[in-house]
Amino acid sequence: MLLKNRTNILLLSLLSLVILGCPSHEYSTAKMAIKNEDWAQAEEYLFKALVVEPDNPEIMVQVGYHIHAKKREWGKMNGMFDKAMALDPEKKILQTNRSVKEMVKNYRSMFWANNYNVAVRKYNDYKSDPDKALLEEAIKIFNETTRIDASEGQTYSILASCYFEMGESDKAIENARKAVTIDPDEFQANLALGQFLSITGDKKSALEYVKRAVELDPFNTHAIRQLATIYYDLEEKEKSVETFEAAIKTETDKSSKADLYFNLGVLNMQLNNFQDAEDAFMSAYDLNPDDTEALVGMAQTFENAEKWRRASKFYRELITLDPENPEHYKGMARVLIKRGDPEGATRYYEKAKKLGG
Repeated sequence: MLLKNRTNILLLSLLSLVILGCPSHEYSTAKMAIKNEDWAQAEEYLFKALVVEPDNPEIMVQVGYHIHAKKREWGKMNGMFDKAMALDPEKKILQTNRSVKEMVKNYRSMFWANNYNVAVRKYNDYKSDPDKALLEEAIKIFNETTRIDASEGQTYSILASCYFEMGESDKAIENARKAVTIDPDEFQANLALGQFLSITGDKKSALEYVKRAVELDPFNTHAIRQLATIYYDLEEKEKSVETFEAAIKTETDKSSKADLYFNLGVLNMQLNNFQDAEDAFMSAYDLNPDDTEALVGMAQTFENAEKWRRASKFYRELITLDPENPEHYKGMARVLIKRGDPEGATRYYEKAKKLGG
């Protein structure tokens, strides 16, 4: 008799497991409605299923995906996803054989990517046609995208750029900071924040982020040039020189390398390192013979160093290459005065005047 009772208890337990393992009538009806794309009935029965099966995370995922996401109710969608994750992130969703955690991640990523791409297209439209209405629309969609998945740092990075172009510097910096907080080792996020801070005048704060960007990508000459410029603005010109020298060692593009040499020449000239300035300008000119600015740098370097003959050589060359520029004639006139040739200087001054100088 006792054995028989135990058997009955075992059978009842198995029966309970079978019943508990099956979806409720409400959930079954909801799934059929989803299959038939009857969204009104699906919504009605998914919420009814939640009442009957309050501890089933699968239903919560379905509500988030099929109801709230379709209505673009991103806060409510994430609320449902978060509840499902809190209950059982590893529970398998039968139709997919994937866990709640996987499905939530996939759904968030899908909706985020869709929205992000729409926003990027709007932003690109604005870049092609600078209409502020397009930029405002891009900002609106990027902000919505952050509500879908707040953990995606790149949304905040491009949103920061949008705000900056809109002239809203505070919001640009705020969003750039969020991007760096989310992805502290992301090159572009650090560089963008550093640039925004630098442009708005906070050079000391900018230095931290641009330095970090250079650490993350030591071969990026744009970032290195930005770092050197900030050092220069902070009156740390020796560090600025060192930074440009480091960039020159890694730069392979001839045109970019010429620009770096030119900037190095300007810095050395300001530090009265005339020989170093001359060498840098010569290197810039050798790399880019069409760069008249390098010749101007050399002429000014020799003029500042009071090497009048060499200065006149480069001013004459500049006049030959760019005969309509009055500044070259004025430079030549200054040098001739120093060389004791006032008549020659007067002729060059007159020529400069005729050219509007």
